[in-house]
Amino acid sequence: MVRRLFGSVRFVAGRLLPLWFFAAGQAAATEQISSPAFQNLLLRLQQHPALRVSLAERAHWQANADGSMGLPDPNFTLGLNNLPVNEPTSFDRYLPSSRSLEFKQVIPGLNGRETLRDTHLARAALADLQRQSVLAELELRLVTALAERRRIHAARAALDQQMGLLAERERWLRGEMASGAAVYGRFDELDVKRAEIDEKKITLAGEAERWQAELRSLLDLVPADGILPEIQPRSWTGNPQSLLKIRIELGKLAVARAEVAERNAAFDSDYAISAAWQQREAGENFDGDDWFTLKFTASLPLWSSTNQTPKLKAAEANVTKLMAQQERQLRELTSDYQTALASYRTADQLLTAMAQRQQRLKALEAANRRRYEAGDLDLDGVIRPALQVAEVELDLAQAKKQRTIAAARINAMFVEENP
Repeated sequence: MVRRLFGSVRFVAGRLLPLWFFAAGQAAATEQISSPAFQNLLLRLQQHPALRVSLAERAHWQANADGSMGLPDPNFTLGLNNLPVNEPTSFDRYLPSSRSLEFKQVIPGLNGRETLRDTHLARAALADLQRQSVLAELELRLVTALAERRRIHAARAALDQQMGLLAERERWLRGEMASGAAVYGRFDELDVKRAEIDEKKITLAGEAERWQAELRSLLDLVPADGILPEIQPRSWTGNPQSLLKIRIELGKLAVARAEVAERNAAFDSDYAISAAWQQREAGENFDGDDWFTLKFTASLPLWSSTNQTPKLKAAEANVTKLMAQQERQLRELTSDYQTALASYRTADQLLTAMAQRQQRLKALEAANRRRYEAGDLDLDGVIRPALQVAEVELDLAQAKKQRTIAAARINAMFVEENP
């Protein structure tokens, strides 16, 4: 009987020590071993269709910019002019009848073409920034999914640990009952605790399927566990332009200002040159000769007050709106950064506090073990703090997940220098 009880103590100690070192060793091992695997996931993430959409958007505007300085196609016209109805094939009886060949080239104003090109280039640059934003969002989703899976893995290990301890408690209680102790009512407590653990496992199984689906959506595969390294949050110096969403707002503002310049250029004139050659055969009233006509055309903004001016005012109003949006975005991002940083620091402090609580529970478990070995306490006094240690593991997994996601949320706010 005594040998079985001391075997139970060795069981408790042997099961608790790996659980205690799991959280501490997992981060270091992941950082050293799995970082290349995580980088491979990030590379695979860059093949996501959402990023290809942004790349195509940039190529679209860049190609438009390349074509903005080109001239429109010229017009060529072949004509038969002023033919009499009764003799449509005669070119020698009537003076106005002639054959003609005409050429016309429209030349839009240089300033207008340059401002249009600048607008397209601004849109291409904005597409680059939007691609960074999409990539940052995808990376945040990836880190979140991996952090959730790591939490689920650690939670399952802690629950399995609790189930093992409960099984050991049941064996001890059966031994006590066999020796005549009145412990029958404590079996109901074990059944309730097992039911709670089974419910938690069911919940974890559902969460695991959800995050596996998220990973398939992101990567088209489900990677192995233990890939996510520890993520440190970037610090913000307060420079608004280091924030990705502010850069995007500035990109939108650049597009709006380019459109203002484009509307200003619409007041300038567009031009056209044309040339026409006409030929008539010699006849009774005319010796026959060729004509040549040369024309130069320029547009005049006579109706600018009802055409160009309202469009210019609309473009300027859009600039004013985007400037206000940029200011509002900065305030919101400052709040988001401070909130995420507070979440990170809180989770970090909780991890430290939980580790200390776990150490105290381990000290209590060790003290109770000594009392048990001295005969002053039963085995249940050893198993109870061991169960609480396993319970702390669940809290540690949750806090570690929150710290990782908070750090990833902070990092997603900043511009990558080499996206």
